[in-house]
Amino acid sequence: MIKSLPQEENPREKAIAYGIESLSNVELLALVLRTGNKNESVLQLSQRLLNEIGGFSQLMNVNYATLISLKGIKRAKAIELLSIIEIGKRLKSNQKEHIQFNNPYHIYEYIKGEMMFLKQEHFLLICLDNKNCVLKKKIIFIGSLNVSVVTPREVFREAININSAKIVLCHNHPSGDSRPSEEDIFLTKQFEVLGEMMAIEVIDHIIIGWNEFFSIKSHQCYQDKHV
Repeated sequence: MIKSLPQEENPREKAIAYGIESLSNVELLALVLRTGNKNESVLQLSQRLLNEIGGFSQLMNVNYATLISLKGIKRAKAIELLSIIEIGKRLKSNQKEHIQFNNPYHIYEYIKGEMMFLKQEHFLLICLDNKNCVLKKKIIFIGSLNVSVVTPREVFREAININSAKIVLCHNHPSGDSRPSEEDIFLTKQFEVLGEMMAIEVIDHIIIGWNEFFSIKSHQCYQDKHV
C-alpha cells in the first residue's frame, strides 16, 4: 500500500511536501492504484502497467478489457483508473480555446455525454462570448420544465456576471424523444425577447434526446408559431 512505503518513496508524502507536479508519471499512477500485490509494490505495478500498455501516453487509449487482462489489475482498480482518464479527457475537451460553436451539432456534441442519460429533465445554460466560445456552463434547474420554474432572472444573472454576449439554452427529454413541446417553444421565445432587452443573444435552445437532438431555432416550427 502507499502508506507502507518508506517516506522517501511515498508519492503521497512527496506530493504534500513538494507539490503534485513534482511526481513522476509512475508515482501519479501509483496514487490512483493505491496498492500493489504480494509480488510487487504499487510503484512496481505502476511501472509494469505503463510498460505493458506502451507508455504513459497510451493511457488515453486504454480500455477496461486491456486493464483487467493485466496481472494485478482487478475490476475496481480498472474502473478507478478509467475514471481518472475520463476526467482528464473531459477537462481537456472543456478548455475554452477548443470550444467554439459554429452550428447546433457542435453544441450537441459538447453536452450529449452529460445530458443524454439523465432520468430527470435538466435545464443547462451555456454562456458564450461574442465569438461563440464557451465562458461557462451551469445546470439551472432539475425537474419538469416550465416558465414558472426556469426563472429568467437566474439565467440572465449568470450571463451578466461574466459579461456573456450570448447564451444557449439546453435541456434533455428523458423519454429519448427530442421533439419540442409547446412549452419548450414558448420558453424559447420568452427568453429571446428578454435577451433582446438585455443585449444578450439567445442563439439556440437545444433539446437532447437519445442519440438525437432538436435545435428549436433551426426549425421552421419556431417561426411558424411565433412570427
